[in-house]
Amino acid sequence: MKPFHIFNSLTRAVEPFMPLDTSPTPTATFYSCGPTVYLPQHLGNMRAYVFVDTLRRALEFNGYTVRHVMNITDVGHMTSDEDAGEDKIEKTARAEGKSPLEVANFYIAQFKRDCAALNIALPIDAVPDAVAHPPQSALCRATDNIPAMIGVIEQIAAHGYAYTTPSGVYFDVEKWRGPSGMGRLSRQSLSEQHAGQRLEHSADKRSPHDFALWVLNQPHHMMQWDFPGIGRGYPGWHIECSAMSMRYLGETIDIHSGGLDHIPVHHENEIAQSESATGHQFVRYFVHNAFLTGMAGAKISKSAGRFPVLDDLVEEKIHPLAFRLLCLGAKYRSELAFSIDAVRAAEKNLNYLNEFVRCLQPRVIANAHDAAWAGAYEERFHEAMNNDLNTPQALAVALELVAAAYRQNDHRIWHTLRIFDMVLGLDLEGRIKEIAKGVFPPRINRLMTEREKARAAKDFKRSDELRAEIELSGYEVKDTKAGMVVMPKRVAP
Repeated sequence: MKPFHIFNSLTRAVEPFMPLDTSPTPTATFYSCGPTVYLPQHLGNMRAYVFVDTLRRALEFNGYTVRHVMNITDVGHMTSDEDAGEDKIEKTARAEGKSPLEVANFYIAQFKRDCAALNIALPIDAVPDAVAHPPQSALCRATDNIPAMIGVIEQIAAHGYAYTTPSGVYFDVEKWRGPSGMGRLSRQSLSEQHAGQRLEHSADKRSPHDFALWVLNQPHHMMQWDFPGIGRGYPGWHIECSAMSMRYLGETIDIHSGGLDHIPVHHENEIAQSESATGHQFVRYFVHNAFLTGMAGAKISKSAGRFPVLDDLVEEKIHPLAFRLLCLGAKYRSELAFSIDAVRAAEKNLNYLNEFVRCLQPRVIANAHDAAWAGAYEERFHEAMNNDLNTPQALAVALELVAAAYRQNDHRIWHTLRIFDMVLGLDLEGRIKEIAKGVFPPRINRLMTEREKARAAKDFKRSDELRAEIELSGYEVKDTKAGMVVMPKRVAP
């Protein structure tokens, strides 16, 4: 097994990945922060989930079994990432005249549709109230895991790091951090961490830095549960991830991912509450992705107002996987500027790969062996992916492989390209299945429909233009008495 290296935010260094479980089959436990389901997930969110999916694929490419857990936050995330403001789910529920459950279910379904369109493989849905036997993969909802959260809060309190007031159960941050007040992940003191932030908090908290584990005495909150011996209320945002991570993966996990914005507050708080509960390390590798920005450099976020979503690309007749390819074209730790033109440019590379696959001879696809020269490209691809998930370099290798196949007039590279796509996730094998079923991509379907209309109107000039456009896309067009016949061009190896 070749060494896989990843940047660890805890050490601020690229390190070789070594899972805790190394036998008989190396298994990586992986927890990723998932969506808060109160609005559609914008493209900045979806970039993060493309990264999560790519990291999982890269680990599997390297021979690891991956136990992946992703949470769905459907309670407790305030309109501020601190404890201030209104619950985001309830704010939408009141605005739309729906129940929180209806809001959550609607946006979970939309999130799953968007992930499917981007070829993001989500963990299986956790069964509510099922007994967890870690490690296992799960897509789990916060509201299905309230007892697990209560259990972790009780552990924290038993070790002296939580206190109860009339407004809630709070984590004692200053006691945890000690005299230096430094955070292990952010490497910021409490004063630095919260500089410039408006810390709204209950008067009965010992410190403005303390965060809520359980919120009490909020009679207008629509979602509440009984905490034995404490009172009726609801969980804070941070405790959700700790409880679900520990429930499904165990008390120490290998990898925890999230956006860079999670470092100073959310992930620092997760470390504090988890390790105060268990007495040992919570996460061994923290891995964070950078933001998607607008062309002016501003982070794309819901709080900024209008934000682009995947449906916007579909309305522009852009294939969703073009956005995935755009994400792969930048390092996950680098900001990525978004524009429609940038996605269209990425779509050209997607079309280039798709058209090559569609034009392969069946015997080339069926051949068990690729050309010997393709092996050097596989080595380069593997090296790029194992070098801190260098997807731009890996994608360049895939494009160079196809270019070399054209240049040498030797197209025996399908199995190598298929291995690449197991990591890149561009669904090239789907193009092979489309050929077998006689299915055409949406763009070709539109051109075919438009050409049929032009022929019916006897607009032969336009008909010839459309024919040329279809043929440039890698298809043969024949006009028969029964109508137009379109098929992929078959290029000999």
